[in-house]
Amino acid sequence: MKNVSFFFLFLILATCTFGQNDGAFKPGTGAISTDTIPPVGFPYPTQFNFNYVGVPGVSGGSAGVLYHGDKFHFFRWNANMFYRYNGNGVGGGPSTLADSGTYAGALRDFTSDGSFIYGGNSTTGILKLDPVTLATVQTITCAGGSTRAIAYDATRNGFWNTGFGGNIFLHDMSGVLKQTITSTLTGKYGMAFDSIPGQPAYLWVWNQITGGLTATLEKIDIASGTTLNTYTFTYTAASIGIAGGAEICVINGKRILLLNFQNQAMVGYELGGIVPVEFTSFSGSVSNNDVVLNWSTATEKNNYGFEVLRKSGNGEFERISFIPGNGTSTTTQNYSYVDKNVAAGNYSYRLRQLDFDGTYAFSSTVEVDMSSPAQFNLGQNFPNPFNPATTISFNLAVDSKVSIKVFNALGQEVSVLTSAQYAAGTHNLNFNATGLTSGIYYYTIEAVGQDGTNYSSTKKMVLNK
Repeated sequence: MKNVSFFFLFLILATCTFGQNDGAFKPGTGAISTDTIPPVGFPYPTQFNFNYVGVPGVSGGSAGVLYHGDKFHFFRWNANMFYRYNGNGVGGGPSTLADSGTYAGALRDFTSDGSFIYGGNSTTGILKLDPVTLATVQTITCAGGSTRAIAYDATRNGFWNTGFGGNIFLHDMSGVLKQTITSTLTGKYGMAFDSIPGQPAYLWVWNQITGGLTATLEKIDIASGTTLNTYTFTYTAASIGIAGGAEICVINGKRILLLNFQNQAMVGYELGGIVPVEFTSFSGSVSNNDVVLNWSTATEKNNYGFEVLRKSGNGEFERISFIPGNGTSTTTQNYSYVDKNVAAGNYSYRLRQLDFDGTYAFSSTVEVDMSSPAQFNLGQNFPNPFNPATTISFNLAVDSKVSIKVFNALGQEVSVLTSAQYAAGTHNLNFNATGLTSGIYYYTIEAVGQDGTNYSSTKKMVLNK
């Protein structure tokens, strides 16, 4: 009788402990590990089982789970603590505690677009989090939606989201409703988006059942909204291991479905299927007037190349370039692209990876803010010397009336390149000197800003025929 009492006391302490996690434990040694055993006929083998029920801090209120930046993230919904574990454990699962800290709190399910982390606040909000500090960067309000469970869809560049009950919605990155899937499930808590090039796309829904002794994992076809498979997990205790967050990630070239059994364990199940190109990173940065994109792959199979897609503001993605791939490779490949002379504004970039057989997949999306120049400037023409054409660039701090003229060495006007109204930002003009003789020339800008600012500047250039 004493043993039984001690056992239940241990469960209560393990579930309700709110202290910091010191990482001093061995995964898989926690109690009631049978709760994570999948049902008979479940076709996806267990890749790893991180049983954290006995770990102070993590074990209390841990529901959201995520793999991002080679680390596993655990989030407590009933407090504002997060815990990050290194991803070099058995089977590619969690190993030792990397760090812990605070975040916004009260978020249930999490997802990532490859750059940022997003969490659902269980009402209509999705919080965008900095991937390093976990500080809140933005709150996206999903019109007519609910965010108990969320999943990022790279193909549609939006979020699938749903409440415990009710339908499943797709909202774009601005929170505008795009699609609805009818659902009668009443305990939806975690959701994951699943897509392989050339195959239908699915949603995996990790669903609590009233009473707390079972949960179902539902595989839903996005195109038809039909439930294709239902797998029922049975628990040994009503308050332990109920369905939490869900996410799909790629670890060591394998597609892994992560399921969080709340307060108890995070388990990775191998889904199988070919991952033709495994992205390990995709980033964008601003360099002067250019946007620099860098990305890497860990493995490639029949990779024809990458279409570089760009979207301005709330517009549509457009193809701006193509970068050849490396066919089939099992080593890290690094790529880059420079989008030159980008005007001021907010931009989104993503990659459309193409196979030789025509199948394709999208990368995550990166956002770049190309702010307006803080001051006026007339750039040096390039190339210089030139023959017969060169490019002249200029920056405007505010919308301005601009005049640019070219003069010879005697001060005589030989060309008027422009006399027009321009928006704030960076602009480029082409000057063709066909018909002029070799020598030194000067170009002058006169700009009158809408705020009354006057700017003028002159630079020298050399025509060398």
